[in-house]
Amino acid sequence: METTDKYTIRKQNELVILEEIIKSGPLSRAELAKICGLNKATVSEIVKTLIDRKLVTETGIGTSTQAGGRRPIILQFIAKAGISISIDVGYNYIAFMLTYLDGSIIQEHYQENIKIDRHNVCNSILDIYRLCKEQAPPTEYGIIGIAIAIHGVTLDNEIIFTPYYDLNKLNLVEIIEKETGIPVLIENEANLSAIAELAYHSHFSNLVSISIHSGIGAGIILDKELHYGKNGYAGEIGHTILFPGGKACPCGNRGCLEQYYSEKAILERFSLLNWEGHQSSFHQIAQAVEQNNEETIKLLKETAKYISIAINNVNNTYNPDVIFLNSELIRTIPSLLETIKEELTCFMIDDIEVTSSSLGNRAILIGATYLNIQHFLGIKSLYFSKEQIYNN
Repeated sequence: METTDKYTIRKQNELVILEEIIKSGPLSRAELAKICGLNKATVSEIVKTLIDRKLVTETGIGTSTQAGGRRPIILQFIAKAGISISIDVGYNYIAFMLTYLDGSIIQEHYQENIKIDRHNVCNSILDIYRLCKEQAPPTEYGIIGIAIAIHGVTLDNEIIFTPYYDLNKLNLVEIIEKETGIPVLIENEANLSAIAELAYHSHFSNLVSISIHSGIGAGIILDKELHYGKNGYAGEIGHTILFPGGKACPCGNRGCLEQYYSEKAILERFSLLNWEGHQSSFHQIAQAVEQNNEETIKLLKETAKYISIAINNVNNTYNPDVIFLNSELIRTIPSLLETIKEELTCFMIDDIEVTSSSLGNRAILIGATYLNIQHFLGIKSLYFSKEQIYNN
């Protein structure tokens, strides 16, 4: 038992040191000992292990202190030790991102106007894996994992419920792991957006990311931890009932929020108003607004009203530090965000920041990248910077 305890403590210390090097590096051994509250011998022993594992390297000599003495050797995380594959599986698109272990992007691709279902989803993912494997630069650990975003409810690496494509109960993890021999993680897309926001805004302990896509979901971070609820349904705000007895929803209820004000629903309603039911786009909606199309402006004002109700309910339930909105419609028509804010009249939300995500349509994939790297390294938290993402 004593040996096990010593091993557990040492492993915990190793993860603490690795996390600190990633967060604050480059650092010296003396700085690590001071920050982590460990003695210098322990730090030196752990650093040697991390160097041997080719996760940390000595990058040069630092400056000595005012008291003089030997100049310290500086340590840095080896971001290019491995590669992460992240895949966002929408009901009508699929996107992927290939990154190093600091989140810096090697390659990304977005393919839209395709129908995803249980018959083609595995092959679509495997095609991406093969492409990434072929194009990935050589690294010490190679591809460390595949993280997959699902637009539906997930729990414990299983798909529970997908309202807009038939992936319910599909054993995606087992199938992809068997074909690739690589660890696979799956997670709800709104949760991944929330994780991405936390990676860039680590000063927040409590945040909510509301994703408005084919459905409407909220990723909820409380005390820097993702909140799932008992069965993974926490944050499924798109299934709150606005209009009792209204439109039927795949969840079994009628009159759910996302049947009226998800991006999918807005595009369908706009098409009926202006395009006789033909497929439309957010840019066409933006053009209609610029042309002062009364019906389109009315639709967006109505959308702002009911999205603000959802935001108000989220705030009154969780009272986070900040609420991020992840929506292509809002990014295309920024004035919609201001209209939503105007509808937030309750004093209880006055000091809560409500803002559009600065991560754009990358948020889901960045969150998946975070999850993948965190799982591979075994650390509690990761810290990304926009410089890492955009200046690779």
